Amino acid sequence: MKTLRLAILQTSAGTDRGANLYRIGELLEQVDACDLLALPEVLTVRGEHDDYVRAGEPIPGPTTEWLAVRARQLGAWVLAGSIIERDGDARFNTCVLLNREGDVAATYRKIHLFEAHLPDGKAVREADDYCAGTAPVMVDIEGWRAGLSICYDVRFPELYRAYSAAGAHLLFVPANFTQQTGRDHWEVLLRSRAIENQCFVVAPNQCGANPVTGIPSYGNSMAVGPWGEVLCRGGDDPAVLTVALDPPALTRTRTRVPALKHRRLG
Repeated sequence: MKTLRLAILQTSAGTDRGANLYRIGELLEQVDACDLLALPEVLTVRGEHDDYVRAGEPIPGPTTEWLAVRARQLGAWVLAGSIIERDGDARFNTCVLLNREGDVAATYRKIHLFEAHLPDGKAVREADDYCAGTAPVMVDIEGWRAGLSICYDVRFPELYRAYSAAGAHLLFVPANFTQQTGRDHWEVLLRSRAIENQCFVVAPNQCGANPVTGIPSYGNSMAVGPWGEVLCRGGDDPAVLTVALDPPALTRTRTRVPALKHRRLG
């Protein structure tokens, strides 16, 4: 494996797909050479149920075609954190990976659908908007073995254990993690997944408030090293973060504490 140069985009999506892609394009003007561009969950629309129904599209489709052009322009892989995929009458929250030529290399449908019960008695349920995926997806990125996941998945370590057992070096967690839970759980969950699997973790997140629900997203997009160290971190506003993932860091960590060889269960 060679060093993997990443550009992580932290965005604040609204309900208008065209406007959201335009703002991503503006952020891309800050990106120089990179090997992989990582975008957050629900990158084309953030709203409520009716917005997600309207935004559903096939994969490949309009958004992947737009991203394919950017992949070819940058000469980089593109992780589309999630697109609302329409497949017949079903909708999925789907992560898409495109290669340097703009071809779809992998798709992952979010397995664990978020649910929260708020103090005012309201409930937020992704199952009202999407069907759940059923399978983990591992992909090879020029020698890097990468496991795909989305947001709420990060609370389920067994998914990442499966990736680790399959030889993962890198775990992607694109997200729309809310501010309230983000303050308490975002960093500790990402660092835990990195430490227990001795993998890099890359987690682009939304920021700003959902323009329909008013619920703010946490921002603080991160990359974490296999020792659990935070390599880069965003703030509260849209931004571009750059980081280089260094393969020798995996060897150093796994040699220093050979925990992956000592697992007995699972």
